[in-house]
Amino acid sequence: VIRPEATWDNGTPITGYDYLSTIKSILNPKTDCEPLKPYFDWVGDIIVDEADPKKITIYSKTTYMLIEEVSGYWVLPEYIYDPEQIMRKFSIRDLNSAEKRAELKGNPDIIKFAENYNSEKYQREKGFVVGSGPYTFEGWETGQRITLKRKENWWGDKLAGTPGFAAYPEKITYQIINDLTTAVTAMKDEGIDLMRSIKPKDFIELKENTSFTSKFNLTAPTMFSYYYLGLNTKSPKLEDVRVRKAISHAVNKKQIIDVIYYGLAVPTTGPVHPSKPNYNNNIVDYDFDLEKSKALLDEAGWKDTNGDGIRDKNINGEQVPLVLEFKYNTGNDIRKNIGLLFKEDAKKIGIDVNIVAKEWSVYLDELDHHEFEISCAAWVTGPLIGDPKQIWHTESSVDGGSNYVSFGNAESDALIDAMRMEYDESKRIEMSKRFQEIVHEQAPYVFLFTPTERIAIHNRFEAETYAARPGYKIGEFKLKTTSTQANQE
Repeated sequence: VIRPEATWDNGTPITGYDYLSTIKSILNPKTDCEPLKPYFDWVGDIIVDEADPKKITIYSKTTYMLIEEVSGYWVLPEYIYDPEQIMRKFSIRDLNSAEKRAELKGNPDIIKFAENYNSEKYQREKGFVVGSGPYTFEGWETGQRITLKRKENWWGDKLAGTPGFAAYPEKITYQIINDLTTAVTAMKDEGIDLMRSIKPKDFIELKENTSFTSKFNLTAPTMFSYYYLGLNTKSPKLEDVRVRKAISHAVNKKQIIDVIYYGLAVPTTGPVHPSKPNYNNNIVDYDFDLEKSKALLDEAGWKDTNGDGIRDKNINGEQVPLVLEFKYNTGNDIRKNIGLLFKEDAKKIGIDVNIVAKEWSVYLDELDHHEFEISCAAWVTGPLIGDPKQIWHTESSVDGGSNYVSFGNAESDALIDAMRMEYDESKRIEMSKRFQEIVHEQAPYVFLFTPTERIAIHNRFEAETYAARPGYKIGEFKLKTTSTQANQE
């Protein structure tokens, strides 16, 4: 049941038809929702109560361990995203049938809706960025700031004191400062009130700066996330697991954590956060051992045949040097420095590494299309055990899916499918641990570390920090004084 008070920005009530439209938009085979689709493939049907459209009944066509968590994920306004009600022509059953989806990909209405849904206007144009929350989108100045303003007479005000309905700031301005050093300087000058993902070196220095700590509170909650190097298993140079294991042995995690992260992280061995009950403590990490790396490369047939210091191998009649491209997103110094440290150690074992920076949108597009050899990236998880299908199932290795490295085999897919249908937590934990063993054996990632989130909040606010991203809840920020200065990020 949708709350009776809940309304959209135009004052109309939120109904089950909005919910139905939202799920259909995700399941539409042409929308850019590939990472979300695995979380809703259990939906069999959704029925809206005609007598009371705020009541909906959701039918599941199979068991799924996260039904309760994802079924109420979010709702989008149908009047904005589907003003012509195009998706009402299609049933949930057809959209969630593999056979029917293949047919619908060429349907003109499906394509028309998806082209509109995927357009940029929903990301940044006033009048299209709407919702039911306490803030309205006031504007986006490219490369400078995004501004939100608190709504007058927001329906959630009737539920003051109810968890999740706090909205104290009258205005929120997200400052866009691409250079983190400049951002820290602005914070020192009290030009911004909140900053997250402070560079570890700066965070340590700020903690020792009494002038700064007299104005700001610094916290470093452990994040539900992990950094990794993704190894494209479809690359001719990386398809041999021995090469991937050799790379794993050539990454000095301790040095990365100590030198780049200033100790503000802990090493990890897999895609599960160390604090979770399904984390496999029995996995022995790939130790930093360049001699093991050399032996594995020799076994895989990569040898320096011309004495230039770079290993090579005959692939399809051509002598190919072991030169690998290391991609990261422009402006991320941590990832760049990880690449520089790895480059030095890789050189010692006969691998030449080219470090390439890509603008963020280009970087993501190339990951989506598997156009990389090594990528430096991170995944954010949550406090629950989680569903690995989005990142690790072979069905997610399509363009636009999140299985960028094209990992997976029959056993790993079967385990993922079984975990999703298992309600017995103890059984699910055992399957998860076996799944982690397979990931470790295949070495598609070099798992680096679980970081802390480095946050600074001006001490004129009452605010808490959390392990879940982004590490705070902006609506809970409450001024300790009567000052009305807007909080910014």
